[in-house]
Amino acid sequence: MRATLINSSSQLPLAPDTGIHLHHIIFFNDGVADLVCPEMGERFFGSGDVRWTLRWNSHGDYGYKVKAEDRWDTVVELMNDAEWEGEVEIQVLFEVDAGMSEVRPVWLDATGCGRSDVDVKSTTEPFEYTTPEWISSVSGTLLGIAAHQHNGGIDMTGYLNGDQLCRSTQLYSSQTTKQHISAVGVCKNIGRIRPGDRLWSEARYDPVLHHLTMRHGHPDPVMASMGIYIGIE
Repeated sequence: MRATLINSSSQLPLAPDTGIHLHHIIFFNDGVADLVCPEMGERFFGSGDVRWTLRWNSHGDYGYKVKAEDRWDTVVELMNDAEWEGEVEIQVLFEVDAGMSEVRPVWLDATGCGRSDVDVKSTTEPFEYTTPEWISSVSGTLLGIAAHQHNGGIDMTGYLNGDQLCRSTQLYSSQTTKQHISAVGVCKNIGRIRPGDRLWSEARYDPVLHHLTMRHGHPDPVMASMGIYIGIE
């Protein structure tokens, strides 16, 4: 699954260095209760300027189960840093297959079950966020883990029962005068999880090493989210 921002006129992708940004997009399945926040629909895919391709079947016949009555919703934020006005489209690509084993996502967020945006703690010193702990109710294989942060982000580290599980590093483009996150480190086929196991993550930001996004002299809110995908037994 992949989300891309394209120019409506040319039908060509808009890379972050154009100044037109897919700030973030999150997909919800309203037909399934979220494992971490059961009061909302299941969060099963997220992306931003990293434009990454998520494959659940890299380590076996796994896929995200979709029923005929399911309804998908999205939360989207776009950003324009360019002196350009026009129409853009969000293009979402996904494959459909039958007979796959089920994947369930676990969404760890600095706000827990909130809006995901958090205030910047400092514009001059490194700072961190810690997500609330989630106690597993499922058993399966940890197929993949990746983090979502904003400019200024360094990495997010996931922990399983106190042991480091994955460090997802934010990678910055050096092709522009103003750096932006252009890729993210993904951990795959990490191990197993069982009911009662504890998961949480910690996010690091460093506004000295990488600039924050500023508006009228003030930093934009940032995000610290980690998606963990479990192949259910």
